[in-house]
Amino acid sequence: MPNGMPDITPAELRIMKVIWRLGAGTVRDVRDALVRDGGDAPAYTTVMTLMNQLAAKCALHVDRERQPFVYRPAVRREKVLGYRLQQFLNTVFDGQAGELVLRLVEEADLSPEDLKRIEARIEQREQSERGGSPESREEPS
Repeated sequence: MPNGMPDITPAELRIMKVIWRLGAGTVRDVRDALVRDGGDAPAYTTVMTLMNQLAAKCALHVDRERQPFVYRPAVRREKVLGYRLQQFLNTVFDGQAGELVLRLVEEADLSPEDLKRIEARIEQREQSERGGSPESREEPS
């Protein structure tokens, strides 16, 4: 568990995505959301086991004062997804972020809006590395 980040399995990540979306929920709430999302309909006991594992890993807080127990995220979505992305980047692309981005641009089904967001983020990054905003680089009138 580097940097305090719990090692979350793919099945547990599916549960976490539901909890992040709901904000909080019971085992029944999470199972019902999984069923609505499509795919397989996991057994109630399977969802309960996964949620208890996530609580043991400190990824979920459990309010045991209420019946049924209410679970809340204990880790931020951005932190977990960032950690998972870094693992993927290191494992698949040997840590070469540029290669990942190029592969996405070449092979993913990106909308024009997605491409504009990527371009804007690249421009933003370049500006921050140059130490200024576009306004600070404008010629004086």
